[in-house]
Amino acid sequence: MSLVAIVGRPNVGKSTIFNILTGSKSAIVADYSGLTRDRKYGNLKNSQLILIDTGGLNEDSDDMSSAIREQTDLAIQEADSLLFVVDAIDGLLPTDKEIAKILRRHNKNITLLVNKADNLKLEETASEFSALGFDKSIFLSASHNKGFTELTELLKNFDELEDTKNYISETDTLKIAIIGRPNAGKSTLINALLGEERLVVSHESGTTRDSIDVVIKTKKQEITLIDTAGMRRKRSISEATEKFSVSKSVDSIKRSDLVLLLIDGSENIVDQDIHLLGLTLAIGRPVLVTVNKIDLLTKQEKTAIETKINRKLKFANYLKLHYISAKEKRGLKKLIRLALEIHLNSLKDLDTSILNKILKKALFNQQPAMAGRFRPKLRYAHSGGQNPPKVVIHGNNLKQIQDSYTRYLEKCFREHLGLGSTPLEILYKEQINPFKNKPNLLNERQIKKRKRIIKRRKK
Repeated sequence: MSLVAIVGRPNVGKSTIFNILTGSKSAIVADYSGLTRDRKYGNLKNSQLILIDTGGLNEDSDDMSSAIREQTDLAIQEADSLLFVVDAIDGLLPTDKEIAKILRRHNKNITLLVNKADNLKLEETASEFSALGFDKSIFLSASHNKGFTELTELLKNFDELEDTKNYISETDTLKIAIIGRPNAGKSTLINALLGEERLVVSHESGTTRDSIDVVIKTKKQEITLIDTAGMRRKRSISEATEKFSVSKSVDSIKRSDLVLLLIDGSENIVDQDIHLLGLTLAIGRPVLVTVNKIDLLTKQEKTAIETKINRKLKFANYLKLHYISAKEKRGLKKLIRLALEIHLNSLKDLDTSILNKILKKALFNQQPAMAGRFRPKLRYAHSGGQNPPKVVIHGNNLKQIQDSYTRYLEKCFREHLGLGSTPLEILYKEQINPFKNKPNLLNERQIKKRKRIIKRRKK
């Protein structure tokens, strides 16, 4: 299976080209220089060929630019072919010439893509790019979807290679979304689990802007780790790009099988962490709460933060708590083991007879509160689905059941079923009276006759 890296200056349209070729909206796109930072992988539409979207290369020497350049260099090294994107409107810039020199050193198949060539005049001005000396060049416009038929045909002709380790997996893997506030250590954790500098890591808050999928293999299962952008309070979000990042993070939670909530141990648990936990539970995903950076804590500080977290998580005290140091690679093996255990719990097949025994015992110990003249009747239960597990309870007057009693039932089912950190959803289904609102089929004569018979019996 062949790998093709898309490279070029910032804001030349690499991510837009990536999205069109993969037939997705996977990469975040905005009129904003330097948006992409990490390597992002995706399959060419209706093909096994793998495309790599990379960060823009520039001449800046700051830490972030260096980290992006390092990630792009890794993509260039692992790719079999390269798509070098330039901007027809800007024309040939010195940075383009420098990038061309760097790409030639790798001695790989290079295709020049002249983007933003929206009309014939631009194509004429783009002829200056012939000075770069590349044999193959394609004029296209990502914004107008022009030139992609030729590009797709070219890509499909590339030879396929066998090794696809750590890129895209066609098998059904366990998807774990890693969420948390900015700078909690999400990318550092994935790099530690992977054993390489796969993602850009920086002390700068909000380094990750897109959701990045990374595949790792354990002895038991293949796992897709989804690195997400750090999510802050809504009022703290000023950039439009950050709004897109948060939206992508929420989508990542929805498509995951399990969520790992990463808390910065050096900063203690805050309301935003609780908000992210509540969001995940509302979506219905199992959660493993993980406290990072314990290497920065003393024993007393660790005890204090554990007490505070347990107090804050009282509303979901069934959740497991695990401590790690991503930087020093402490607690990572147990982290994966716990994640696999929680996932298996979320897939449990709930037996109907066991559910009804639990319901019967719960009702014997505590009946639901009266609602007016009537008490809600809970008659029987059965399974309603997996991940998260659902219990459907049938009965009468169920709309009158109080939330506190639902929490009581949830606790009873959870204790007996051993669900661990998996959320449990209880659904009520009202039984319909088959005779309610049924039309009277007796005619007037028959009704009068029946009334006479009843009157005689009373005498």
